[in-house]
Amino acid sequence: MTQIEAGSKAWMPSRAAEFLCRQTQHLVRSRILTPAECQRIYDFFGVRPDYPEWRKFLVPLLSLLGLLSLVAGAVFFVAWNWANMPKMAKFALAELLIVALAVVVWWRWYDGLARSALLAAGLSFGALFALYGQIYQTGADSWELFRAWLFVFLPLALIARQNSLWFCSWLLANLTFQLYYATVSMSLLDSAAFDGLDYFPATALYSYLIVQILCLVTREVLALQSIKHNPQSWLASRWFSRVMAGFLLLMLTSIVAGNISGWSYGNHHPFITALWLVVLLAGYSFYRYRHPDLCMLTLGAVSLAAVGCVLIMQMFDSSYDVGGLFMLGCLMALWLTGCGALMLYWRRKLYERQPVEVSSTEIALLTEQLRQHNLLNQTQIEEIQQYDHSSHLPWYLRLTLGVGGWVAAMIILLLLILVLYVVGLLNDPNAATVIIPSLLLAFVAGGLLRVQGVSKHHIGLAWAIAATCGLCFGFYILFEPGWEMSFLVGSLCSLPVLALMALAMSDRTFRFMAITALTFLLILSGNLLAGMYLPPAASFWTVSALVAAIVIFWLWIIREQINLKATSWADAVSPFLWGIPSGLILQCFSGINSSLLFDFFWQPAGYFTLSQGTGTGIAAGLILGCLYQTGVKKMPSAMLYLAAAVLCGAAAFYAPGIGLGLWLLLMARYQGSQGILAASGCFLALYVIDWYYFLGVSLLHKSLLMFVTGVVLLALAFAAKKLISARKEQTYANR
Repeated sequence: MTQIEAGSKAWMPSRAAEFLCRQTQHLVRSRILTPAECQRIYDFFGVRPDYPEWRKFLVPLLSLLGLLSLVAGAVFFVAWNWANMPKMAKFALAELLIVALAVVVWWRWYDGLARSALLAAGLSFGALFALYGQIYQTGADSWELFRAWLFVFLPLALIARQNSLWFCSWLLANLTFQLYYATVSMSLLDSAAFDGLDYFPATALYSYLIVQILCLVTREVLALQSIKHNPQSWLASRWFSRVMAGFLLLMLTSIVAGNISGWSYGNHHPFITALWLVVLLAGYSFYRYRHPDLCMLTLGAVSLAAVGCVLIMQMFDSSYDVGGLFMLGCLMALWLTGCGALMLYWRRKLYERQPVEVSSTEIALLTEQLRQHNLLNQTQIEEIQQYDHSSHLPWYLRLTLGVGGWVAAMIILLLLILVLYVVGLLNDPNAATVIIPSLLLAFVAGGLLRVQGVSKHHIGLAWAIAATCGLCFGFYILFEPGWEMSFLVGSLCSLPVLALMALAMSDRTFRFMAITALTFLLILSGNLLAGMYLPPAASFWTVSALVAAIVIFWLWIIREQINLKATSWADAVSPFLWGIPSGLILQCFSGINSSLLFDFFWQPAGYFTLSQGTGTGIAAGLILGCLYQTGVKKMPSAMLYLAAAVLCGAAAFYAPGIGLGLWLLLMARYQGSQGILAASGCFLALYVIDWYYFLGVSLLHKSLLMFVTGVVLLALAFAAKKLISARKEQTYANR
């Protein structure tokens, strides 16, 4: 078996290869492995791609994006009111895309392009059905459109055997069912018959939930059989099962919370409360002992935490005195702490000596290949094998604990306000009243974050967040700004607080949050200051230069991350690596929704739209950073990076988030991370939807723009396949 077969998929490295490369970074940090040796291991597994790996990644990615752009263009074209075009011409245009995609599927059946074309063909049928209803005015309800669309997706999913088509089928089935009862409820006069969730009859609601459970059970049975006999099968993938479980628990949790609190408009559903308990107990038994799955257990714990918080709030619903509020906050904080400790306990017990969702057999195989190629010696291998994996948290558990930390931080601030109120310090509030208690919170947080133990770190995270919020607010009221300067003063006061807290708090999650906020507020405050004191042209270029400098610094960290792991700044690499693009993502979204944002925060003087300055800065930063790598550093595949930077920069010039999202997809491949790839794809999809919604052009122009984009992406995929070399050089052994 070759290193490519064992260590990577056709287009992305395997999770085992990705994990093993992360482990080598610990060896670099401990000075057991040099950065150059670590780089050769990355090259061996294809985590740091050369031209052949880039070719395998770019061709299917660009093909998928291009086909989806064509489908979106068709949808916008159908939605446009094109009364002057003959009916048959309309149908011919809508059906031509489906026929072309069907030809691609038939022509390249065993290629990845056919899988993308099959998904695009299924999506295109939705536009065709909408066109049919638009032209002939059949009077059909919207649920009938989705039902017909579902009947197309089901055979495609049976033929293709891929999770994306089954996910679309499952999604369409849910939409069909819910739209049907939404239509029925509006047509019935006797609304008393509907005592369920908004418009569901009780019997239909119960049946719907039971069918959801049966679908999940069926999917899990097939997945277990596949994992046992063919682990590489599409059925062995876990993401679809987790989406189904998350949706089921979301519905059950909302109904049970309504039963407890009385917030629901209809009658109570004790049957669903009992069903929720059964689902939690059965899920715990199965995913804790039969088929361990930490993500499923985390979803159940989140549901339990939400219902518990609602129950605690209901216990103190009629108590509005200080004592009742203080007890409410303490109980909720203890409950959230207990749920977090339970999730960490499961993590420690299930995967104490091995990574999450990575086969130990595959890890052993890859490690042996590294030894055979003289990339690791026996001492280094033993160091990897002795690593305690219980301290490494998967992304979903880290996200859950991070959100829980924010909730706990708000509770801590509430308790602090109550204490200050009781002692009378809020009678004549000033900056010291807030800053001094916040410094005490920061002192406690710093102590907890320096103690060994993952649970203590996440308790300290909540205290650190509360202290940071308190210090930002304290320094804000110290200057007593007017309404027209409030947002600018708040941003400027937050910058030094975030920087100092990031240095003081030795927690990667907190530093990631702080750098994300620091990046966002730095660009925002720079924009506000430039708009107030500089002419429009000078302020535009100043903001663009600031964004470009941030992007260049980010690219430098990406390039030098392995070398930085061997320095005293090793703990800051990961927060900067992901915090800077997260701040830029927030900035891209705020540029689209700027009017709503500043109407909410009171519009400051001198403000102008950030979108153009952000896009120009991202484009300049990408191009200048890659020019430096090409001309000075002579990095491998540097010319490919430069070409990608020019294309992403051109996209960012018109839509900052699109250019940034495309670059993040490339960065995900450079890091060899499937999780980053999924997160980048979600960001790109959400940004495109948001951007097109606020784009001030007609649907015809939107459709033409999407058509042109699709053609360009497909042309780039063809060019990547023809121009990028498919041959790989074998240069792995140590010298």
